[in-house]
Amino acid sequence: MLAPLGDELLERLRDSVHYRGSEKHKMHPLAFGLSISGGPKGDATLCDTHAGFTGEMVCTIPRLIERGLRAGLVGHGNLIWTVGDDGWIFEGRPTNVLTSEYHGYPVLEWESIARPVYNRYSEWAHTFGCKRDRVAAERCKSKYGF
Repeated sequence: MLAPLGDELLERLRDSVHYRGSEKHKMHPLAFGLSISGGPKGDATLCDTHAGFTGEMVCTIPRLIERGLRAGLVGHGNLIWTVGDDGWIFEGRPTNVLTSEYHGYPVLEWESIARPVYNRYSEWAHTFGCKRDRVAAERCKSKYGF
């Protein structure tokens, strides 16, 4: 699940991780500047449909990645989580490990990772975070029913 995060790893991730959207996790990929995928969505969670994340919100992703890293929301297999200002938890997975390119998608309420991510994030937000981080924690608690 969540891995301990040393200062050196945190700094390396902060310097290298960058986001590149995936049409697999968008019902309307064109709204995000992505191409239309010919394949089925399968069991993919969708940023726009499930979490209401829009193309205009993409500019917030670097800040959300930074938030997740500062909160220590890093797991085995190079997974990264974050909590949006609206309370949604997002999981980031490597698209290309060599270039530290990640794509992300919302974590649904019933997924087992939601509780440990919330617990760690909430503790961090209330100890080290700013008001915006604490508000996001409270919204996450309400949205996921914790």
